[in-house]
Amino acid sequence: MFKLMIKKLKNTFYNLDKKILKILKYGLIFCLFISIVSVAILLVYLFLLHNVIIYEIGIRVFEISLYFTFYFIASAITVDTIVKKAV
Repeated sequence: MFKLMIKKLKNTFYNLDKKILKILKYGLIFCLFISIVSVAILLVYLFLLHNVIIYEIGIRVFEISLYFTFYFIASAITVDTIVKKAV
């Protein structure tokens, strides 16, 4: 059951339209950049300043990067499905 779901998801990503795949790629690069910024903030907290506000900012920025990642993936699959059904 789980292998079947993974295989179906894998086929969905392989069959994405080229334009949608390009947007997804740039979106994931953007999310990676936000993730790196959050790690840098958390490293500042860990090694330089032990301030709770800096920790909270680092954690929230990391959460935002995860949310954006899931939104980009879900949006790419949704838009691709809508485009293929419309044509």
